[in-house]
Amino acid sequence: MTLENDSTSPNKYVQHILLVTVVILLPGVLGAIFGWIHMLLPLLVFYYLVRYGTNRGKKYILIGCVLACAAGLIFQILEQLLFSLTLIPTGFLLADSVKRGEAPHIAGIKGTLGLIGTWVIATSILSFGMEQHPYTLLVSSLAQGMDEALVYYKANSTVSSETLFLLQQTFEQMKIWIPKVLPGILTCMTLLVTWVTMVGGNRLLFKRTGVRPWAEYRYWVLPEKLVWVVIASAVLVMVPMGPGRTIGLNLLLISGLLYCFQGTSIMIFYFYKWSVPVFLRTIIYLILFFQSFGAVFLAIIGVADVWFDVRKLNSSEQESDS
Repeated sequence: MTLENDSTSPNKYVQHILLVTVVILLPGVLGAIFGWIHMLLPLLVFYYLVRYGTNRGKKYILIGCVLACAAGLIFQILEQLLFSLTLIPTGFLLADSVKRGEAPHIAGIKGTLGLIGTWVIATSILSFGMEQHPYTLLVSSLAQGMDEALVYYKANSTVSSETLFLLQQTFEQMKIWIPKVLPGILTCMTLLVTWVTMVGGNRLLFKRTGVRPWAEYRYWVLPEKLVWVVIASAVLVMVPMGPGRTIGLNLLLISGLLYCFQGTSIMIFYFYKWSVPVFLRTIIYLILFFQSFGAVFLAIIGVADVWFDVRKLNSSEQESDS
């Protein structure tokens, strides 16, 4: 599937290559400010491969990577660049899914597993010559950060003893549970990157070309059998045994995020159906995505859609067939 309709002038080639270079390089140079751009790299790769075709898209990406690596040698940020490069295969896998005509959930699985695989390979490469694996360093750095925060609060005379005691108890529990649920958290990060790439790429391609690889996001539906993962994980969380509860928590985090995605698609469906103004939509997005209850609310709606067909999509299909 190629949607090429853009000028092939030299200026356009240079602009595309420089854009790829900047998106790869900028988070490594100014990570504190531009770290969020990492999320856009798989989207950019996916867009170029689908919009301009595999051959031309690869040229933009390959030359951009070479330029970014050359600049990385100058700025001495090769480790940061390695993380950026791990995000690129996800764009390739999702573009391949479009070429094969695969459903969104199949494409999502491929993209997520690809990102997990590249992260595992990258951390294994980085672990050579290191005393600890990067994953272990991440866990220890989180614990160290909590210890430093506790020392800071203890030195602050305005913090009451009751608050200090509560903070200490909270940090102690977090030190116990974070290593247990960190695999689930990291998997959720890969899911989020894949989701942003698919939804953003689908929308961007339609805006620029009038053609989208998949159906509109507001019609996306997860496989019905996935709900049993939510049920099984909830049961495991209630089991008093340690390993079962840990597995259940990780599965609940992952499946909960997936149904949060479905809940978001339902919300957008009714925004369009009821012609909700853009300003009001923006306010609702901010409330739901930046409040702790928002993700839970959307996940509940997503799970409810399995049994109640909230959007009445099945009814619409039956009416169109009859």
